[in-house]
This record gives sequence, structure tokens and C-alpha cells, in this order.
Amino acid sequence: MIWRWFWREWRSPALLIVWLSLALAVACVLALGRIGDRIDKSIYAQSRDLIAGDLVLRASYPVDENWLAEAKRMGLTLSRQMQFTTMSYAPEGDTPQLALVKAADNLYPLYGELETQPTGLKAEKGTALVDARLLALLGIKVGDNIDVGDATFTISGVLVQEPDSGFNPFQIAPRILINLADVEATGAVQPGSRLTYRYMFAGNEALIDEYQQRFDPLLKPDQRWNSLKQDNGALSQSMERAKNFLLLSALLTLLLAISAVAVSMTHYCRSRHTLIAVLKTLGADNHALRKWIIGQWGVIIVAAIVVGSLVGWGFELVLLQILAPVLPKSLPDASFMPWLWSVGSLLLIALLTGLRPYHQLMSTQPSRVLRSGTTAPSWPLRYYLPIVALIVVGALTLFAGTGVLLWSILLGIVVIAFLLGVIGWLGLWLLKQFKFKQLSARLAVTRLLRQPFQTMTQLAAFSLSFMLLTLLVLLQGDLLEKWQQQLPEDSPNYFLINMSKPQVQQINTLLATYHVAPTDAYPVVLARLTAINDHNAKVWADARDAGNNTVRRELNLTWHSELPKDNVIVEGSWPPVGNGVSIDQGVAQKLEIKLGDELTFVGDTREFKSVVTSIRHVDWKICDQISSLFSQKKG
Repeated sequence: MIWRWFWREWRSPALLIVWLSLALAVACVLALGRIGDRIDKSIYAQSRDLIAGDLVLRASYPVDENWLAEAKRMGLTLSRQMQFTTMSYAPEGDTPQLALVKAADNLYPLYGELETQPTGLKAEKGTALVDARLLALLGIKVGDNIDVGDATFTISGVLVQEPDSGFNPFQIAPRILINLADVEATGAVQPGSRLTYRYMFAGNEALIDEYQQRFDPLLKPDQRWNSLKQDNGALSQSMERAKNFLLLSALLTLLLAISAVAVSMTHYCRSRHTLIAVLKTLGADNHALRKWIIGQWGVIIVAAIVVGSLVGWGFELVLLQILAPVLPKSLPDASFMPWLWSVGSLLLIALLTGLRPYHQLMSTQPSRVLRSGTTAPSWPLRYYLPIVALIVVGALTLFAGTGVLLWSILLGIVVIAFLLGVIGWLGLWLLKQFKFKQLSARLAVTRLLRQPFQTMTQLAAFSLSFMLLTLLVLLQGDLLEKWQQQLPEDSPNYFLINMSKPQVQQINTLLATYHVAPTDAYPVVLARLTAINDHNAKVWADARDAGNNTVRRELNLTWHSELPKDNVIVEGSWPPVGNGVSIDQGVAQKLEIKLGDELTFVGDTREFKSVVTSIRHVDWKICDQISSLFSQKKG
């Protein structure tokens, strides 16, 4: 009976629109959700590879062994690493070379790939993997010996790239990877040695979070976490932008589907009031009618899920082609959650848009057969709409979070919908003032004026639907345009360092022969910020931001007569006068430094003081940026 009812009603255009709208909602949410889920997994995998673990604890001194024992007790995998700089020698050579030595245990890396030549090598005890540049400088090759500090190692291969090496254009020393068990033999660990300890943890996300939260209050000033939740550069930002576009598109698609289903469902149920009245007159009770109607609604939902799922996978392939410029070449497979989200969205739309019209349909009185104008009782809109609004807001908060952009757009949509309703009411009022001669025009106007609220609602829904479609198209173009404009076409992607002043002109001449325009070359020196207004810098920083490591590391300083490109003065004036210095806005905000404050730097065994004369906004997505900038050389 339900199937016969369904196939007979299938010919109704209103019911067909309802089914197509629900199927479209499933398809769009599934396609966008699957891509968003795959982007999430890709960002997670990328972040995990870049730090070679799920969580990294970095310190200047060895960490309490009880902390590490607790990690193992919780079931986390632990890998240890130590970094230091020391001199390296070729056994037959006389010229030493400064090298950055990384000592790791046999578990390193927990994630990512250690690129070596030949492939698949690790630093075994008594062996070393050496940067090709260092091999060339020392005049040695794979299979030879190399002296690192007081120890001699056999070179087992070339160190090409470590997953957690990152990118630092100011890192001059070539790299050596040795086994952690060989550190003591090098003699590099002495009182006063500058060492960096890294402890990498891998395991279940919940256990990682629990471990970090447990020991976070116990961190010392030299200790800091590095986790997957931290930003990992421009690629992650591009992918995050693509994810936000997909999320916003899914929300707008849901709103579009809700408006379409609401209008078509209301129209369909209104057109079936007389049929229900006739069936009740012929003896059909509410139980039988409810079974037919709920069964029909269930068939529609199942059909929408099946067809929407198939179409959704097709949409996913199309979207992957559209978003190809901002996505990696390969993405992980999606989980089952996007499909559950799409089905949940379908059920939510079905309840919000179908519950009231079907309730009104079931409330149809048999007397409607004789009096067609009889209106079936239903839930008052003044109560129903606020409840629906609360459900929608709660669902959107769960689905979209509390992003300002998303909620601003949704608020704008609500305001526009209200304005469209007002415009519709004014339009009806104007129609009422005109006298139409043609009978068809008079009947049409009379029909519109008979139910003004329904007319205004439909006008607002259709207008809003066209606006949402236009907004989706504009957002797609804006996403691709923003990605393309993220870095100018002439942005530098090669960096030359450790040049002497006479070599700069020679390099510029060489680049000119290949029609390559170089950026400005400037000197870079390392110095520590030791005092702020004659107060100890570490004490000053801990009082304002205990997690800030600006005063615990060396800063890049330089001097230049002109303001570098992509730097904008936000306070003060350029250039610095006398002993003035221009500092980065981020550093100024974290340390609460303002114009006129005196900073004390120590570099190359010399101390010098400078007064802050300007604060600059620095685009750190451009690699060649400096935190502190002078207009002339100091000392």
C-alpha cells in the first residue's frame, strides 16, 4: 500500500522537487565533507612528518627522566635527539669545518622519511651520515672517516634531508647525523656547551593531549612544546583556506536545500489537504494515514540517501579538479564520518521542513470536502520558528564552530532574508493599488494577496536561493585568486648566504647574465636581547608571557638604509636615528615593548644599547625577514 501510494504521488512535481532537494543536500554535504576530511588528514600527516612525531618537547637541558618514564607507562613511543655545533675534520686534512651535529636514537624518525644516499640508511653506532656540502668542503667521500670533536666516524652515506629539519635560510653549518650513543665520545658535551634536546612522542591523540596537559604546568623556562596544532607554513594555510571554503559551501548548500524543501513541502502538503479529507470521509483513520505518510516520507529519505551518495562521489571528483591548485597532488582516503554527517543533515532538514506541514496535513478535517476554505490547525509559527532557529543555530555551532567569517555571512543571510520579506510585502501592497483589466492578471494578484505571508516567504526563499548560488560561485573564484596572490610571481625561492661583501657584486653580475633580478643583500648578525629598560630580559618576558622564547634564543639583526619590502611601519618613524632600532610588531606585543624603550643586545662578545624608534609589521611568510632592524652598523 505504501509503495502504491508513493508511485502514485511520484508524479507530483512538488514531491519530485522535495526528493531532488534532499538528494542534492546529501550529495553536496557528502562531497564537501569528504574533501574536508581528506584535507584534515593531509594537514595532520604533513604536520606530524614536519616534527617527526605527534608531540615534541624541546629543551636546553635534559628533561626529568620521570617525565619520560611516565610517557612510556602511558603507552607512548619516545624518541630522543640532541643537537649541537662542533668542528669536524677530514683525517688527512688540516682545515676544520663547523658542523651542526644531530644525534638521534634508533627510533628516529617516528614519522616522515629520512632521505639518504643510498636510501634506507640510519646512523648506526660508530657511523655518520654527512651532508654532501660538508663532504665537498672536507674533500672526503662515503666510506672515508670523519672526525667529529674527539671521535672518529665512518661515513656510511650522504644525509639528504631529515623530516624535522625545517627551513632556516640563516643556518650556515652543514649537518651530520650520528647515533645518540656516540655523543659522549665526541667530547662535545661540556659545561657551558650550547645543546638542544628534543624528545619526540607518538601515540593515540587522546593520550598525547593528556600527557601534554599533565606536564604543561611543570615546564621550565627553557622547555617548550611543539605540536601538530601549531601552524606549519604557507601550505597549511592554503589548505586551511580551502577547507574553510568547503565548510562555507556546505553550509550555504544546506540553507539552499532547506529553503527549497520548505517551499516545495509546504506546497505539496497544501495540495493534499482535500485528498486526506476525502480519505477520512471514506473511513480512513489517523493510524492508517500516518502509516502511509510516514512510509512515503521514509521512502523519499532512503531514495535521497542512495542517489545523493552516488551523486556526491561524482561531485567530489569535480571539486578535486576545481581545487587542484590549492591541494596536494595526493590526499588520504576519507573516513566514514562525512557520510554520517550527510545523512544526519538530511534527517535534520526533513524534520525541520516536513514536521509542521505533515502535522497540518494530518490535522485536516473531513469537513474540508464540503468547505474547501477550511484551514487545518497546526503549530503556531510564533512558537515553531524560534524552536527551529535554536535547533539550526545549535547544529551549525556543532558543525561549523564559532568562526567569525562563517557566522558573519549567516547573519548577513538572515538580514537579507528579512529585507527580501519586507520588499515582498511592499510589492504586494503596490499590486493591491493597481486595477488590472485582464481576468488572468486579476486572478493571479488575488491569489497572491489571499495568502500574503506565504507569498512573502516564497519570494524571500527563491531570492535567497539565487543569492546563495551567486555567493558560492564568487567564493570559488575568491579562493583561487587568494591562493594565487598569496605570493607574488617574483617572490624569491632561492637564498644565497655566507657571502663576503666583494662577492655580492659578482653574484649580481652573474644573475644579470641570466636575466634574474636579485633582491637586496644585507648582513645578518646574531645577538641576544639581554635587557629591556635595564631590567633582565628573561624576568621581563616571564612576567608577561612565560611561554615566549624570544629572549632565550639569538635574534637576527641587520642594518639597512631603506625599509625592506613587505615591511610596514605601524608606529614611529623610519629610518632609526642615532642608536635607534626598529623591531617586529609581534615581538613588541609579546614583550610589551613600546616606542622609547631601551633594549640591550649582546652579540659577538660585545654589548650595545638601542632605543626603539619604530615598530614594523613583518610578513613572516616571506623568509628573508628580520626581527630587529638598524639603519647603520653598530660597533
